[in-house]
Amino acid sequence: MRRSSIPTLVCCGTLATALVAAPAHARPGSEPETIAEGLAGPLTLAVHDSSPRVYVTQSFAGRLTKIDRSGQTDLVVDDNPAGEVVGVSLGGGGVYYIQTDYEGWSSHVYRIGPRGDVTRVSDDLFAYEEMHNPDGGATYGFTGLSDSCEEELKAFEADNAGMLPPLSEYTGIIESHGYQTSVQGRDVYVADAAANAVLKVDGRTGSISTVAVLPATPTTFDAAAHATMEGTTGMEIPDCLVDSTVVPEPVPTDVEVGPDGMLYVSTLQGWMGEIAPLSSVYRVDPSSGATTWVAGGMHGATGLDLRGSDIVVAEMFGFQVSMIPSGSSSAQPLFWAHSPADVEVHGSTLYATTGTFDEENGGSVVRLRMR
Repeated sequence: MRRSSIPTLVCCGTLATALVAAPAHARPGSEPETIAEGLAGPLTLAVHDSSPRVYVTQSFAGRLTKIDRSGQTDLVVDDNPAGEVVGVSLGGGGVYYIQTDYEGWSSHVYRIGPRGDVTRVSDDLFAYEEMHNPDGGATYGFTGLSDSCEEELKAFEADNAGMLPPLSEYTGIIESHGYQTSVQGRDVYVADAAANAVLKVDGRTGSISTVAVLPATPTTFDAAAHATMEGTTGMEIPDCLVDSTVVPEPVPTDVEVGPDGMLYVSTLQGWMGEIAPLSSVYRVDPSSGATTWVAGGMHGATGLDLRGSDIVVAEMFGFQVSMIPSGSSSAQPLFWAHSPADVEVHGSTLYATTGTFDEENGGSVVRLRMR
């Protein structure tokens, strides 16, 4: 996700922080079990194919942590105080992750081999974005405003420079935030949340290419969104924006390779997706980049995984982990949680990170037995 997001109610403790199980697709009477806690921003996780060993990024502390069968934690990466470690995934006998240095402004995909050797497997994601800017032809922001409203909005932005993401109409900005990865063979797919694109890293050469730019979907900035934005920012948002059209950036937050060979991608839908349930899941053909909408109406989808033809989603700002049943275009709650960020399915067990923005208790990794 991009780093200039609007502050949200997720940080304010206005919703319950306890995990409450819902019956759908879970074993009767089952509730999520906490296997690790006190984590600093557990944005992404991965589960080893042959054992319940879990890897989780403590992204707010620049760490990658391994959790064993007994719940004991062991630091795997702990050398990134100037940036972020995120996007952990497993494949080809290795552990992959994205490490970003916000002082040197560089970002790469790394691999930890079976013997613990660390190698850089990608070119610089920032440099690729600067050279290619995949969504440079897309238009975002408020569109179709009257001249007077456009002037009022620009004055508002000038008075609050640096406090909000761009609001007036603009084209794709040159910025990168590699957020999630998925490994297939020796290649790595990257959901770049700021480039608004799914990228592919050639595992042999490290070269980066664009698979697809996620579609931008116009929505109405209604009175409820206006009130929520004022409440979360503490600013007086121009009234003339009510009922106008806004095109949020799609912001891809996860990518997974499905059993059909297609890529499944969750999107946040920019700052509007933080204050309203606008998130979607798309299916992307990795060979052509053709993109098909699968489901929508989720609130802050920041992680997904597949269980057969069902899709499990972490709705960070909806305070729930949910499932999109095969053939459905909407999600059903599995259990409630404080700011869940990512999900992984291992056999009949669902793993999730929760409490991402829980300042009192820190983040956790939980698991739920499913039917």
